[in-house]
Amino acid sequence: MSKLDETPISLSEVPVMEGDEMRLIDLEVTEDLNVYRTMETVGIRTADFVQYYIQPEEDQDIIIVSGKGNNGGNSITTGRILLGRGYRNIKLILSHSPEVMKGVASEQFDLFLKFGGSLIHKRDVLTSDFAPNTLLIDGLLGTGITRSPSGVVGELIEEVNKWGFRVLSCDIPSGLNHSTGEAYEPCIRAKWTLNYHVVKSGQGQPLNKRIYLYYLTMQLIDYCCKCYSQGSA
Repeated sequence: MSKLDETPISLSEVPVMEGDEMRLIDLEVTEDLNVYRTMETVGIRTADFVQYYIQPEEDQDIIIVSGKGNNGGNSITTGRILLGRGYRNIKLILSHSPEVMKGVASEQFDLFLKFGGSLIHKRDVLTSDFAPNTLLIDGLLGTGITRSPSGVVGELIEEVNKWGFRVLSCDIPSGLNHSTGEAYEPCIRAKWTLNYHVVKSGQGQPLNKRIYLYYLTMQLIDYCCKCYSQGSA
């Protein structure tokens, strides 16, 4: 396991991609790995970050909120991997019915349940005794949004912010414009953002206090993780 370099580095010292550039990089990575391996690699990286950096106890509650897109699949895959590593209390809240999921995301959802994960409703968070140190993994939205989140997703983002748990966002906080940095209303307030492969131009804003970047390559073990900071966490 490579050691996480916690020394903050200014975003001015690393390549920052605009929207079109970023999409080309994403396509290149997906072509190299294919959709299944890309999602698996992202899941492994995110699970590594949770296990080795955040370091929750194995019986600590972890809540995952997932949308319909690739980030939703990434977050579900992360949950399945953490269950396989011994974490026991992982709950999943979906923004949609499980029946609408297809392909790799649907397969990962089925595996998540078989590995011992639980599907819950957002109202269950208020009626259950979740500890203050509960970790929440945000996989609701990705880089495709161009307006304020609405409907079920918007309501979930508002609920997540009200709950007050520590939040790890997958790639970008849900509700943040990846290109301009505009925080739509509502927008997830994340403690950590685990950025996949490239830093997006919109992430150099005050909302993103601390961003962690994983480079996704064909070598699943040999990788680098750096911390890019706009200020204190």
